[in-house]
Amino acid sequence: MLYRWGNPSSYGRGGDAEQRTFAQHDVRWIPPGLPGAGHLLVFSNNVPGPEAPHSEVLEIAPEIDDAGRYVLTGADPFGPADPTWSYVAPDQASFHSPFISGAHRLPDGHTLITSGAQGRFFEVTPEGEIVWEYWSRTSGDVRMPDGSLPHPVEQFPYAVFRATKILPDHPALQGRELMPLDPQPSIVAPPPASE
Repeated sequence: MLYRWGNPSSYGRGGDAEQRTFAQHDVRWIPPGLPGAGHLLVFSNNVPGPEAPHSEVLEIAPEIDDAGRYVLTGADPFGPADPTWSYVAPDQASFHSPFISGAHRLPDGHTLITSGAQGRFFEVTPEGEIVWEYWSRTSGDVRMPDGSLPHPVEQFPYAVFRATKILPDHPALQGRELMPLDPQPSIVAPPPASE
């Protein structure tokens, strides 16, 4: 399957002025039964802006024909022209993850967003209101198979790839007592910065 949206200049159907996604990550379909089912959610990491680079979460309703195929006509880029929904922080610079990250739709129409570089998880309403957020304070000396660090630890010691919200009525939680850990796990300090 090939569906390209957000940077038509990369496939010869537009210029830089039409670009909407920048270092996008974690595109996923919204599952059946959820608000926006069949649409795509994508985390756009490094959106340039007048204040500073920032991130956006975009919901895109792909244009399809009666047979369920994506529409691409003439020399036009893939549609739609604009996202169905998007989240950008009111203070754009306060929401910027230059790598990793993701988002997924929840049954109540809210969207869970992982701002991965900071280890920040937050849930927003369709109107963009943050209803809760959590900042990870767990880090560690995680290494790639070649021994290198997976990300710039000095700048992003609490980076998290992505989070998934598991609702209390999920079958895997049935018959289990859900209580906070006591005591809470220790905070693991990141490794010292290299000299």
